[in-house]
Amino acid sequence: MASLEQPEYTAKLTTASENIEFDLGKSNIITDLTLSDSPDSLAAEADMTLINANYKGKPLSKWITPLSKLVVKADVGEGKFRIFVGVIWEGDDEAEQDTKVSYTAYDFLIFAMKSEDWFFYKKGLQTKNIMKKICAAWGLKLRYDYGSIKHGRIKPVKNKIGDMMVWVLNKAKDELDARYILTIDGTTVVVKYTGVNLTVYCLEKGKNATYVSRQMSLEDTVTKIKIYGEQKKKTVPKKAEVVKNTADYGTIQQVMDKEKKQKLAKLQKKAKQTLKKKAKPQYTESLTAVSNPLIKRGDKVYVNAGGIKGYRIVKSISHDCMARTMDLEFY
Repeated sequence: MASLEQPEYTAKLTTASENIEFDLGKSNIITDLTLSDSPDSLAAEADMTLINANYKGKPLSKWITPLSKLVVKADVGEGKFRIFVGVIWEGDDEAEQDTKVSYTAYDFLIFAMKSEDWFFYKKGLQTKNIMKKICAAWGLKLRYDYGSIKHGRIKPVKNKIGDMMVWVLNKAKDELDARYILTIDGTTVVVKYTGVNLTVYCLEKGKNATYVSRQMSLEDTVTKIKIYGEQKKKTVPKKAEVVKNTADYGTIQQVMDKEKKQKLAKLQKKAKQTLKKKAKPQYTESLTAVSNPLIKRGDKVYVNAGGIKGYRIVKSISHDCMARTMDLEFY
């Protein structure tokens, strides 16, 4: 019986001519299925290994082709619900029957990651308006629950669709000082604030959390920011500098460039915001727990395990559907 403590997963492959469904609890065909969602990739990923068994007179690898649809559903006791929808992007092609074959699928944002276009927008458009224009040009709907800023003119630039979305949203993020999540639901692009989930799940050592890691590093630490003006013939004039915690962590310097029409006070404010976050050691907190398919990247969770206690935002999440475990990393 499926439950939150023992979730059950099913995977369905739709090829050009067949619908092949696997119940991971009952079928021995799939030997590995991992679902990953990380800010390192715009598209969520599914990695699957299966026995190349005979199906209607042919090995499965002969049925599975590029863009075969993969749907993974979970059940925690209240019926099945989708947690991944995507297409086979790469994998084994020629393989002997009964050997193992592996495939990688991505959700539909993979097309935005791989496709490029020219972009140019007039001054004064809001972030939401630009995102609407990008999505409309590619036949995508948009569900936008994030803040907006007024953008300056965006000069003609050739870029990947996904990279352009991220660039526009990061401009807003820098001014709003609030994280966002960019994902897709079917053919609807979803942009929302992190930590807005109504149900907050608790991860506790001895109950559902099995391993905790907390690592410290100065790798991304910044303690001093110099702001420079436009380059002149023989020099680049320094306009200002902002410093924080150099006595504790030394001088780790970053440079910001002031464009002609930018206000210095605005850049100084941005520099202070950067140092508020970065003028100290950076901690990477991660946790392994019983798989909970209801937790998504960007969700707020409560952690009480190891040296971590309190609310955290999920930065990345990976589900091992066979072992029924998940690995999470937090902001």
